[in-house]
Amino acid sequence: MSLSRTFVHRPTATLIFFLAITLMGLVSLKFMKLDLMPDMEIPVITVVTVYPGASPEDVEKNVTKVLEEQLSTVSGVDEITSKSQENISTVTLKFDWDTNLAEASNDIRDKIGLAKRFLPDDVEEPFLFKFDMSMIPVMFMSIQSTPERYPTLRQFAEDHIVNPLKNLPGVAQVQMFGGLVRQVRVELDRQRIEETGVTYDAVKGVIATANVSTPGGDLTVNDTTFLLRVPGELGRPQELEGLVVGMNPNTGAVVHLRDIATVTDTTEEQTFFAVGKNGPSLMLMVQKQSSANTVTVGRAVLKRLDNLKKTLPKDVEIVLVMDFTKNITRTIDNLTQTVTTGGVLVIIVILLFLRNFKGSLIMAITIPTSMVVSFLFMYLKGYTINMISLTSLSIAIGMVVDNGIVVLENIFQHLGRGERPREAAVAGTQEVLGAIMASTLTTVAIFFPVLFVGGVVGIMFSQMAFVITFTLLTSLLVAMALVPTLSGLLLNHKKPRWIFGWFFDKSELAFTSLEAGYRWLLTLALHNKLITFTIIAAVSLSSILLVPYVGTEYMPQMDSGSIQAFVELPPGTKAQVTEKYVKELAARIQMEVPEVRTMMTLWGQNKNGGLMSGAQQGDNYGQVMVALIDKKDRRRTAQQIAESLQHLTTLFPGASIKILMQDQGAQMMGGQAKPVSIEIYGENDQVAASLANTLEAGLKSIPGVTNIQISRKDGNPEMGVILDRDKASLTGVNMYTAGNTVRTAFNGQIVSRYRENGKEYDIFVRLDPEDRRSLKDLMDLRIPTVTGRFIELGNIATLNQHQGPIAIERKNQQRIVKVEADIMGRDVGSISEDVEALLKTIQVPDGFQILMGGARKDQQESFGLLILAMILGVLLVYFVMAAQFESLRDPFIILFTIPFAMLGALWGFVISGQTLSMLSFVGLIMLVGIVVNNGIVLVDFTNLLRERGLGVIDAVTRGGTSRLRPVLMTTVTTICGMIPLAMSTGEGSEMWVAMATVIIGGLTVSTFITLFFVPVMYTFFEQGRQRRADRRKGRRMDQRRLEIIAMEEKS
Repeated sequence: MSLSRTFVHRPTATLIFFLAITLMGLVSLKFMKLDLMPDMEIPVITVVTVYPGASPEDVEKNVTKVLEEQLSTVSGVDEITSKSQENISTVTLKFDWDTNLAEASNDIRDKIGLAKRFLPDDVEEPFLFKFDMSMIPVMFMSIQSTPERYPTLRQFAEDHIVNPLKNLPGVAQVQMFGGLVRQVRVELDRQRIEETGVTYDAVKGVIATANVSTPGGDLTVNDTTFLLRVPGELGRPQELEGLVVGMNPNTGAVVHLRDIATVTDTTEEQTFFAVGKNGPSLMLMVQKQSSANTVTVGRAVLKRLDNLKKTLPKDVEIVLVMDFTKNITRTIDNLTQTVTTGGVLVIIVILLFLRNFKGSLIMAITIPTSMVVSFLFMYLKGYTINMISLTSLSIAIGMVVDNGIVVLENIFQHLGRGERPREAAVAGTQEVLGAIMASTLTTVAIFFPVLFVGGVVGIMFSQMAFVITFTLLTSLLVAMALVPTLSGLLLNHKKPRWIFGWFFDKSELAFTSLEAGYRWLLTLALHNKLITFTIIAAVSLSSILLVPYVGTEYMPQMDSGSIQAFVELPPGTKAQVTEKYVKELAARIQMEVPEVRTMMTLWGQNKNGGLMSGAQQGDNYGQVMVALIDKKDRRRTAQQIAESLQHLTTLFPGASIKILMQDQGAQMMGGQAKPVSIEIYGENDQVAASLANTLEAGLKSIPGVTNIQISRKDGNPEMGVILDRDKASLTGVNMYTAGNTVRTAFNGQIVSRYRENGKEYDIFVRLDPEDRRSLKDLMDLRIPTVTGRFIELGNIATLNQHQGPIAIERKNQQRIVKVEADIMGRDVGSISEDVEALLKTIQVPDGFQILMGGARKDQQESFGLLILAMILGVLLVYFVMAAQFESLRDPFIILFTIPFAMLGALWGFVISGQTLSMLSFVGLIMLVGIVVNNGIVLVDFTNLLRERGLGVIDAVTRGGTSRLRPVLMTTVTTICGMIPLAMSTGEGSEMWVAMATVIIGGLTVSTFITLFFVPVMYTFFEQGRQRRADRRKGRRMDQRRLEIIAMEEKS
């Protein structure tokens, strides 16, 4: 007994089985998390080390190189890059994608432990930064108030806003930027400290040791054990004034801290500024825990904010600047609507083709069944509901009905011959079972190579492969079991009545005419093979001419509803000057962009290492964050708005201004490299600078290149204090003591922390501002000697003024300078070709190397992997078809549909204006598995007719005509399922429009070619085989005649 017969004759068990797995799928859907992108672990770990007060060159020499030497031995490291800038060293290790990052982190910590003994004493503890999808901010908000409240706003916000948000389930941290931070400041009076003979180190040591609590062990008295504790922490900042810091060698009097310094309970010097619509503000950034649902966390934060707003004073306001959870929900809602619309279109197409309400109802049942069951597999696999998984379902929705259509259409043919419904269901299913299994397996087979592709391509699209594979396998099971079961229960021989009867008669006439026309054209093509081949070859060759008009890029940019403007002024510019420029730029943007929803202006240097969103840090840097209104409410995309503002990049002479769209899709993938990035390797700074300037000039001549930037720039003017070792030795000055004294006096140092009400505040020691205003103040600074005397710095040192780089970048332990740029109005591929032509004109000196990096490099690597996956996929598809047909020839014929599908995709690119990206390339790979299905159906049925005794021409003609409707139905349903994807304009649509366009274009052209070219090729090969067989048979007959004649002659 066949499997289909078992299902058909046990309808109750069959229906219960499918109902059960459908319910399990719905339950699984309820427990799945919602996110924008699949969970992925980016194989990157960064080691951040703070070296307070150090120049970029000192950071490179004393910290970065030391760490690089040790970290380069970590197992699995693919690439090491570093950046040394003022106060901070960042060393980034990029690993192979299959590396266990937990083990790598432990290895890194061990290597850091080995490097510590070679690091300067005042370097802070290096810490690891491992990129995680949860680190991407959930939202940004600003806390705004009146100028009167601003000095205490940070403390108020921490107590009444930040802490309540931190306590929410799923919230990892809430970072606060800007505002005034409380600080206990000890400002030394230079004259008094010199008169008393107290050293800077003595002051720091006394404060540090006087603000500690010491455990004293335990004491047992009368069988009772007491823990001993010696509390020594400060009760209030003013207690510092009474500390004894030394003795006056001239008078013998005790010197208290109040005698040489002023102690004030104040705030830190503000270096980072944020301004909202109402004036000075704070910026809050909310991040979620890695295991938390992004959308759930966002909703909880918004709900808590609504409650907090009711309790806030009138002069404090919370303004939501950017909420990325809204982008996620809108993108998911857009895709959900796309899936629903595609499903409705598919059902309408089926009704139009089948012209049978019950048959269409059967197919309408199979669509949600196949789709919902896929959620069960996704849940078991640990996937989230995200853009990739929903795009996969959108692509699959038009294909899940293909098998059912072929089965149902064949069942209708058997019913038309008078067979009973159940027998027609079994016979109709069995007759096409091999074809639908082969067509499903070919589509599934194309995804297997993607599973073995590494990098972000494999991570992103292994989920797509899994979802589509199991959805199609479920649809195969549905076609084999549920469709024949429901057909046996619902279908009959009755002709449709009422309006369906009228529609049946009219549409049947149309389909009959279509089949007759196709039969005539096919017969004409079969009898004029040469003309057919010539026409197809001409169309193909002319289509190839379109290749230069198709642009390429790594990933399409995703409109997240925000743009950012970055301002860079000459090094040494004061923060007050930067403020003026940034505010002017913000005002111009507000004036020219009516789509602005809210705006935040930032400038200066954040204590934690720079502005947010990857911006540069320093008093001469500023940033404008612009949140736009919803995409559905504006006519322009964020990219178009950014392009319209490019004239503002020349607003201020001497300032560098960049205005860009914020690409959330790239952020969710760990960041995306610059579209244009040229890497210059070499140790000579002057030569590297000359090459960079030459490349910058060359890039300016390339159309579409904008925002050109050289990574190595001059930093703030530096004054080097050059100690004379001989003089220092003769006078008894220790080099470390001299440097540390200068550092304490002019930079200041945190020597301890004051604790109050569970909070900690820095105790900061530095010279009074009046004593550190000029170079004379620096050279008159008295340095202690080993004999207890003092000597002025000017007696043992000279000054050397120069301007060092703002940052020094290295890659694989070599200095590197990058020339990077953005692009507008052109694709990455065409601009990269112009850039590569430019590089060929550059004379590269010995010891230097110039390479292309950035998005071009990522694109080439990804495309290489995808081309390999496509080649392997084609081979697997061929193997599956060869196994199905037990023939090497028939699959070879069907493979001819693939090149024509590529031509159709090419036309799709040109007509729609889309580019070939990593996403659309995956669409090409899927196209390979889809387009062969129609050929399989035609060849399989033609072979069946040949087995029944029909001649080649009759079998091909009848097979093509008989399979015309199911071929058109499967094609049109697949296309209609993807039309909503291709026409989508909502949030996130940039990521899937090109993929759907590729499949629609390729499937349209390949279907038309399949209907004519495959039958012609089949006939060509089959007639050739017959002629060869006839010749072999003729030779055998001739040989037999000769043998008979020879025998007769002997007799």
